[in-house]
Amino acid sequence: MMKIAYLTVDDCPSSDFKRKVDFLLLKNIPAIFFCIGKLMEKRKKVIIYAIKKGFIIGNHSYSHIPFSKLSLREAKREIKKTDEIIEQLYKGAGIKGPIKVFRFPNLDKGDGNKNYPFVDWNNPKVRALQEYLRKLGYRQPKFKNINYKWYKKAGLNRCVDVDCTYDSYDWTVSDKSYEHGIKTLKDLLSRMDEDVPEGMRGLNFKGSSDIIMMHDHANINGFFVPMIEKLLKKGIKFQGFI
Repeated sequence: MMKIAYLTVDDCPSSDFKRKVDFLLLKNIPAIFFCIGKLMEKRKKVIIYAIKKGFIIGNHSYSHIPFSKLSLREAKREIKKTDEIIEQLYKGAGIKGPIKVFRFPNLDKGDGNKNYPFVDWNNPKVRALQEYLRKLGYRQPKFKNINYKWYKKAGLNRCVDVDCTYDSYDWTVSDKSYEHGIKTLKDLLSRMDEDVPEGMRGLNFKGSSDIIMMHDHANINGFFVPMIEKLLKKGIKFQGFI
């Protein structure tokens, strides 16, 4: 039984974005690039390049401010402004957007991740943001065979936004927070070998597909290729999204 995964890359586009696009093309790996509006405004050409090469551009807000720190009105503005930028870039590429996908900055759905990964459906702001995304036409791709008990129990399968089942934790090296003692590329690669399916480390569990989250951060540019190569070496096959 082959292990299937879906690749998502957050905080795009960095100065290294095109190199990542070209590497994934070389390896025939599809991906969603969750892009920050203000960065796309600075690097429109590389986003259009990625669109023309068949990658999906997702909305990752305009400023990448955690939504729990914004009012509902401000949060909606962050979504809408980036939505309009993405629409214009697809037009610039001469391609109709295949799907509208959104990921919250820091996976903060408006509640400050107080009980992550569990979705606080009792929080009116959380519910309002989900409804706003739905109104704008956002939806999750049809991820196949995401079978983790924790994922469904948390309610992530019922959200309009796209979360993840495997957080690569590359960001913790990038921002020097070093969560779980992760400080180096070696630590990130070793984590991939852990076998704790119900603890969000299920890359070695063939009973479920995975939604992998990585990041496009300029200060860890050297991590992306070896991390992808490690995943391929593990026999993971990356699936498309439509």
